[in-house]
Amino acid sequence: MNFSQLIALAHSLRDTRVLTVYLDGTATDPAGQRSWRVHLEQSLQNLRAWLDGSDHSERENFEKCIRLLEKELEPFTENVPMHGWAAFITADGVREASLLPVGMPTQAVWSTGVSVAPYMRALKETRPVVVVHADSTRADVYKYYLGKIERVKTLRAYHTVMKPSHMGDAPRVGFHAGTRGDTGHDEAQRSLLVGTTRMLSDAAERAILVAGDDGWIVTGGIPQVSLHLADMLAARAPDRVLHDDSLDIHASKADLAAAARAAASKLRNTMDGARVAEILETSNATGLGAMGPAATRETLDQRRVRELYLTHHFLENHAAAAEDAVRSAIEQGALVEEVSGAAAEHLDAHGGMGARLRYRLAPSTANVLSG
Repeated sequence: MNFSQLIALAHSLRDTRVLTVYLDGTATDPAGQRSWRVHLEQSLQNLRAWLDGSDHSERENFEKCIRLLEKELEPFTENVPMHGWAAFITADGVREASLLPVGMPTQAVWSTGVSVAPYMRALKETRPVVVVHADSTRADVYKYYLGKIERVKTLRAYHTVMKPSHMGDAPRVGFHAGTRGDTGHDEAQRSLLVGTTRMLSDAAERAILVAGDDGWIVTGGIPQVSLHLADMLAARAPDRVLHDDSLDIHASKADLAAAARAAASKLRNTMDGARVAEILETSNATGLGAMGPAATRETLDQRRVRELYLTHHFLENHAAAAEDAVRSAIEQGALVEEVSGAAAEHLDAHGGMGARLRYRLAPSTANVLSG
């Protein structure tokens, strides 16, 4: 699921008892590949013990969810087919079950509403990467998603060259030697430029459509053409576009996939770094940033959060606080991101959680809240 799909699921099940299950499929040795079943069974047994004494209907609903889970897991004879897996199950059925491109700590959670915080790790990897490989006459649009790359569309620059009016013909009546006109070569170049510009505009439209609201875009091919395309795209998808000058016109699909992975990592780290730096600069009583768990929790309670940022370390070591923060952010329509790289190191130095805010508090209000 992408972020909007996860939000829709969370909203639809906010008042429903849900069994959320995450599985780790990253082990490579035979013993490790089977260990997720042991950890899952232990987690389920812990939940049974925790539910002991609860009313009969809840315990029965929990067992119904486990039976549905077991049916979903039947195809997994050994290891999880991908790095991770997640499922959200209610007594009425499996609401969502999917393989994930990143490892997850094997766990089961029984709660009102879905357990969404661990899923943040997967969202970073499920963003599509669009690669546009172009020269002056052709632009190929590719989509890289979950380790696979496929061509979505090929666009071409069509141009029409009109026959020159008289430069190579016998003079017409009234024609005199002082009249100047365009050569056939000049007209052809102008027509080709118009055709290329139109093609790149169409390629940009297609790239934006495939990338969606949060996908990355990388351009390559003939430098002059792909740089122009990158400029066109950057105006419409700020901070999400990268021109790769190493991606030449002879690049193979394997080259394109490698460029997509590298571009996604670079763009993600750059964006994360910029966001965390902005939060640090504005994290004061009347600013638009909140840094650290306590300050961020306060702004979540005030429903002022526009974007919530957490680190992998915080998600793993403060699971309950992370789940509470993510749920609160989702309820107020905030974006949630797990940051990585240098940005995560900076954020961890301040507790592992921060936020960009929707609005500043008036000075008097800020003084009352801080005092």
